[in-house]
Amino acid sequence: QDDEYDTSSRLCRVGNKYAFWFLRQRTWVQCAPNIPGYKILQQNQDWQGNYWYSIRHANEVRSFYDTCIPECATDEDTYFSTRDKCKVTDGVLISYLSGDGQQCRSGTTGEKAIKHATASMSRPNGYWYAPDASGQVRKLLETCHTTCAKGDAQIQDKVHCQVMNSLALKFLSRRGGTCDRQLPGYRAISTMGPSRDVQGAYMYPKALGDQVQQFYLSCMQGWERKGKIATKALPHNSETIRGKSLRAYRKSQHEIQEEKRWNEALLDSDMR
Repeated sequence: QDDEYDTSSRLCRVGNKYAFWFLRQRTWVQCAPNIPGYKILQQNQDWQGNYWYSIRHANEVRSFYDTCIPECATDEDTYFSTRDKCKVTDGVLISYLSGDGQQCRSGTTGEKAIKHATASMSRPNGYWYAPDASGQVRKLLETCHTTCAKGDAQIQDKVHCQVMNSLALKFLSRRGGTCDRQLPGYRAISTMGPSRDVQGAYMYPKALGDQVQQFYLSCMQGWERKGKIATKALPHNSETIRGKSLRAYRKSQHEIQEEKRWNEALLDSDMR
């Protein structure tokens, strides 16, 4: 345990970081508030913000600790207790961080948190962040949106992209190579039409550009070209936060902030 025993007071100080931050009302960790251990700690906070308990309540406090689970930026991101980190699953964000196209706002605290956490690991195999950075990563995700895969061109309808990747084109036209047919990006690609002008040309919805990028990476491996490894990722539009889509969650947070400002304005006018 990370808790410390104080010989002078004969009390134990809470050292479990997830329980501590839940008691401090941080939203990135969830614990059960309806059990005795929580109530014991809540009633024993000192002026410095520390929480204490008697040894005779150790079992109750330990049971409270066992309920604490860090919350990642999205419902789909997974917390790994062995690494004490959350793993990024959003396809657009993964492509952006890898330098493979897609757009997110650069230089944000969320991006820095991911890069710092990932760089601190010996074999990351993906992108990671500490649970306490979940809010920052969530704000980063809200700035991300899909574009055409790297090197591809948007066609006139502005909702589709044309395949320009040479390795993928050879595979699609059955002229060799090995790409992963099981990836969603492969299934997203279709021919542009039967006319002579577009014969042998392929396109896909721009909204699936991150998935097509992962398909391209699999082609590089199939042709034994050195490059990045295709990563299992989720489409940006399938990511959710507490059961809501990214857009719906952002809207709900905006409404909460507007209501808060309105109430503060009413309170301020009543006091005048």
